[in-house]
Amino acid sequence: MALRLASACLCWRAMSGLGKSLSYRTCCAALAAALVAWPAAAAERVALLIGNSDYALDDLDLPNPVNDALALGAALGGLGFRVIEATDQDLAGMRDALARFEVAASGAEVALFFYAGHGVQYAGDNLLIGTGFGALDTAGMVRASLPMREVRTVLERARPGAGLILLDACRDSPFGTGENAAKGLVRTGGGAGLLIAYATDPGNVAFDGTGRNSVFTKALLNNIATPGLDVRLMLGRVRQDVVVETFGQQVPWVEEALIGEHVLADVKGDEIPTDADAAELALWAVAEGGDARALRDYVNQYPAGTFAETAQARLADLDGAGSVPASLPDAFRAEPRARLEAALAALGLPGGVEAAAARYAAQQDAKAELRPAALYQDATRASMALAATTAQRLRTDLVALRGIDRLARLSENALTEIREIATRDPDAAAPVLAQAERDFEDIRRSRQRVLVRLDQSREYYNRILTRAALFVPDGATEDLLAAGTEAGVDGKLRADAALFLKHVRQSADPSRKGTYSWLTDFLAQG
Repeated sequence: MALRLASACLCWRAMSGLGKSLSYRTCCAALAAALVAWPAAAAERVALLIGNSDYALDDLDLPNPVNDALALGAALGGLGFRVIEATDQDLAGMRDALARFEVAASGAEVALFFYAGHGVQYAGDNLLIGTGFGALDTAGMVRASLPMREVRTVLERARPGAGLILLDACRDSPFGTGENAAKGLVRTGGGAGLLIAYATDPGNVAFDGTGRNSVFTKALLNNIATPGLDVRLMLGRVRQDVVVETFGQQVPWVEEALIGEHVLADVKGDEIPTDADAAELALWAVAEGGDARALRDYVNQYPAGTFAETAQARLADLDGAGSVPASLPDAFRAEPRARLEAALAALGLPGGVEAAAARYAAQQDAKAELRPAALYQDATRASMALAATTAQRLRTDLVALRGIDRLARLSENALTEIREIATRDPDAAAPVLAQAERDFEDIRRSRQRVLVRLDQSREYYNRILTRAALFVPDGATEDLLAAGTEAGVDGKLRADAALFLKHVRQSADPSRKGTYSWLTDFLAQG
């Protein structure tokens, strides 16, 4: 089948996937070469960065992949990674680099694989296209491409503490909709200890960017060296940055099964700014689990806090229920356990499913029939209230972040000009330069405080959403938010409750798992 490569589609930039393992002879030769090139002891952190820009077919050339690989290599080198860089490589060159990476990654604390360049889904697999791709046909592409299965196999054999695969690629297939091609990506849920991050969600295009780096890599560079951030939270910021910059046209996608926390940049001094709002939400995220001591801690520290009324009501319910037998009520025995567990957790009822269900039953009117439908409605109502409150915080801080970013760009440009003047007339410029540097630092720290707040709000909203997707009844509406209350519901809360239900319905689409596509709605209204 001939490949049709329209100019509008020339930004395919890499997939994950399944492919055939290297032959025994190829493996032995590559590993022998690698053992000569590298010391026997594995590095604690190792990275392989592949950037393919210069293809045999001139029409496929890309401006940024090599820049992306080199810039990320410099950043990772500064974080103590042993970096293997492989730019403008054909299939043989990519496999050679991968073999060296396997040796270095064996038993490492973190092993990171990054690819920028053309990539495509083909025949149920995802292929990274080498620069030797010079024949406009399917067979030529397959012969020139590295299957992502080989990358995953290498990480599985190396068994690092955390295996990270970062793919800066768009997802459109050049093969149209034929038998061997499909729009989007093959889902590749990682095994334990593996995280895979894609530049965009299935079926969408990753932008190459107007500067020296793609939008996704630029976001990586802006966040990867942030002190003290677990890699999941760091990639949460990356996704957020890309969504904000592209106004939701590109939404990175992450699948992970990491074990424990993995921080790429250590904390030094007071590099992590504190924020009162973020601290409150962090404490509430713990307290909402229903532990009485944590709820009292929250109420004592934040008596007028955002969630104080909910915390006090939950404490009253816990105290009123007293001690109850931890047995699952008969009415709930036929219900899916995961659905029950999620609904009970949304209501802040502690303990396992049996104990939490027994507490819920004890709180109900003795004359009323205990029904699973009532539980799911109660859990939906509680989730809508929490999500709507969190949504308002998200919207406010996303607007603030965009404003601070605009101010930071202006301040940085001014600072650059003042520094240039200072090289010519240091005495005259010194006072102004000192003040400009202080102002820029204040802006930077303000941005960090907003990011800390967004970290808490974004992850908490996603947690509520993921949990609610398991139990929200079909046909639920925002009217449920006011059910059983005498006072009316604020119009903004009601609108955000409706938005939350929309996000719950969207989350039923498997292709949205691991994305923050819902963030776009807060941008549009911000």
